[in-house]
Amino acid sequence: MGQYLIRLLGTLVILTSLSSSVWAAAPAWQNLTPMQQNVLAPVKSKWTGMSVLQRTRLLAVAAKYPQLTPQQQRRFQKRLTTWSSLTKEQRELARENYKKLKRLPPRKQQAVKQKWLQSHPKIPAPVSGLPKSPVMPAKSFTPAKPVATPPKPAVAP
Repeated sequence: MGQYLIRLLGTLVILTSLSSSVWAAAPAWQNLTPMQQNVLAPVKSKWTGMSVLQRTRLLAVAAKYPQLTPQQQRRFQKRLTTWSSLTKEQRELARENYKKLKRLPPRKQQAVKQKWLQSHPKIPAPVSGLPKSPVMPAKSFTPAKPVATPPKPAVAP
């Protein structure tokens, strides 16, 4: 219960510290700054259908985006894309499952996480120093018709 109150208090502090422009009616997509549009690009097509609360939450996160490390930014973009592709019911179920998980004792939480990780294998991260995109091995080249080799120059005796 203590952790819940601390989180609630933290959330209230964050929400009250947001600028008044964030609390105003969430702007239309074309009124967002280029940085906000870039950060929130995965939800562009859904922006007009979102509630003011959803838009406000996203604008608050977009404001913090520049302070994230590049790795955190990639993680945020990936999760925003995944989250925005879920239906309203799926998002509600995910929130409920998250709340249930947080109510469990730490050992039980860890057991649930381990079980989930075993049933959802992760693609290994690329080794540092290597390209992040797969590189296809070079195919051997066989010309359609034989190529004539040029004659070798005569060597003087």
